[in-house]
Amino acid sequence: MVSYATSKRSATEKTSSVTDMTKRTHLEKLVRDEVWVDRFMSKIAENPGPLATPCWEWQGGLDRAGYGRIHVKKHCEKKTGRNFFAHRVCYMIHRGYIEPEEFILHQCHNRLCCNPDHHQLGDHNENMKDLADSRRVAGENNHNSKLDREKVWEILELYYAGDADNVLWSIAEIAEEFEVGRGTISDVLYGRSWKDTYDEFWGEDDDKGM
Repeated sequence: MVSYATSKRSATEKTSSVTDMTKRTHLEKLVRDEVWVDRFMSKIAENPGPLATPCWEWQGGLDRAGYGRIHVKKHCEKKTGRNFFAHRVCYMIHRGYIEPEEFILHQCHNRLCCNPDHHQLGDHNENMKDLADSRRVAGENNHNSKLDREKVWEILELYYAGDADNVLWSIAEIAEEFEVGRGTISDVLYGRSWKDTYDEFWGEDDDKGM
């Protein structure tokens, strides 16, 4: 006799399989659509990075982790559309389909980068190691960083407190001012890089409120 738990697990796996298939169909239709691909690629800008070739930085929306995200209704079987990571879509445009369990490891450690030459496929464990490595070379540990503690402090103030006129700056405005990528600014603002400075900034702010 099949247990309820086994039956429920089988149903869940079947639903997941159907979802993966419809998502794959959606992606395959998109990457074959030359007009849509041209529009997608227009949201990417080449900028110098740590590798020999430039990073292709996503200029559209970001998630809270600093990765490029795009919401697509075209060719979708659902009226509400579907969200995709920009770097995964770009990889599929240039390299072909990748399975949901395959992770893209950014060799440039730039979360905005969509350049498939900077990407390597790996599993979950390799992805976790890559994330740890990227944190070790981020911020103050990166000797090639354009930022220093003073600039990072100014970035935090501009975004969270505002300038001399009490105007809050956007991530895009700050990135342009300091001539770095939006992903770099996002990492600073959420404490993923320059964590000591980030903690000090908020610690001082807490002290002022006491």
